[in-house]
This record gives sequence, structure tokens and C-alpha cells, in this order.
Amino acid sequence: MRLRRGRAHRPPGATETATRRPTGSLARAPEALARTPLELGLRGLRAALRFGERQVTPARGLTVVALAATIALGASQFTDYRAVEIGAPSYSGVEGVASAPELGRKSPRSAHGVTVIAIAITAFFVTAFAVGGRWRLARLLTVLGVAVILISLLVDARQGLREGLAATTYEGAQATLLGAFWAQLWSGVTLAVCGPLLAVHLRGERAAGRAHPTRGLGRPGAAASTFPASAGGAEGAAT
Repeated sequence: MRLRRGRAHRPPGATETATRRPTGSLARAPEALARTPLELGLRGLRAALRFGERQVTPARGLTVVALAATIALGASQFTDYRAVEIGAPSYSGVEGVASAPELGRKSPRSAHGVTVIAIAITAFFVTAFAVGGRWRLARLLTVLGVAVILISLLVDARQGLREGLAATTYEGAQATLLGAFWAQLWSGVTLAVCGPLLAVHLRGERAAGRAHPTRGLGRPGAAASTFPASAGGAEGAAT
């Protein structure tokens, strides 16, 4: 007599499922391989744009700009803002090959002391407190920025463009303003412009935050959740 081996009982559809899984994984493989670096880059860019739309607000952007201007304003006080070029007319047309020698390089602190450094520190704390909830303080950035502009044009520029003794000692001496002066000036302009704009957007975000809890009353879920409580209250009143 021949003994027949018993076959394991398989639930219906097990064979079909086992055969379908490899087919699905093999079908997904060409799709993954077909993705080019350009497509992956575009998907990453779209994800970054969606993240930026959710997280980056005008108030946050203006805050970053104000802080950057404050840092640039403070850093400009530790580099030279003026110099006197000797024989500058003789080097006209050949600045790319050789530049005129410079004398009398000075930092902005030689003209106005530590005033602008104090303004930069004040602007930093004003921005921090404005973002922390006191949005009206952001308007003070305009006053600080205008003060920096006036100091730059009325004090630093006038003293920086004076040749002094170099004009009588050397021929063709010419005073010039360096990058620190322009960094200081444009930092003041940026603060003056960002002040009112930052105040407006911070006020808008604060108003939106106050109105946010009342928006939930108009949602269907919130309205439905209030009905059982009110019904229970009505039954208790009736008893």
C-alpha cells in the first residue's frame, strides 16, 4: 500500500496573495529607478516651499532682517570706515592692477565714540521685546535707524572726507569712505524701514491669535460637541 502525504490546508486566497506580493514589489522597483535626480530635486523644492508657506511669515522675515541689520551695524564699528589715498589721480585707470597707498585709516568710533554701538545693542533688545509680545516697541527701530543715518551723514561723512595733514604733506591726497561706513549707513536705513512694517505684522499676528479660539465655534465638530452638554443641562433643568 502506498501512503499519501497529507497536504497542509491553506486558506483560500493564500496562493494568490503569495504570488501577488513579489509582483507588487517588482512593479515598484522600476518606478523608484525611474526617478531622476531632477525629479527628486523638484519634489524636495516643493516640500521646502510648502514648509516655508506654513512656517515663514512676514513678521518672522522682518525679524530676521532687523536682527541682521543690527548685527551688521555693531560689526561695522570694529573696522575702518575712512582712509586717505596718496596720489590717487596717478592711479586712475589702473585700479585693477595697483591701488593708491592709503594712510590715516580710522574706525567709526573715532568720529562718534560708542554711540552707534549703544544704538545697535538697544535695537537688538527692542526687536527681542517686540517679538516677545510688545509689538509697539518695534516702532522705536525707526527712531534708532534715523539716528544712525544722521550720525553717518552729518558726523562720520564730514570727518571722514577730511584729508587733514595728509593734504599738505602729500601730493594728490584724497580722503575716501570705506565699506564700514556704507554698512553702517545701510543698516540704519534697514532699521528705519523695518520698524513700522514689523510693528504692523506683529500686531496682525497678535490679533489673529486672539481671534483663533473663537473660530472653533463655527466648526461642525465643535457645534456637535456642544449639543449633548446643552441637552443634558435641559434634562437636568426639567427634572
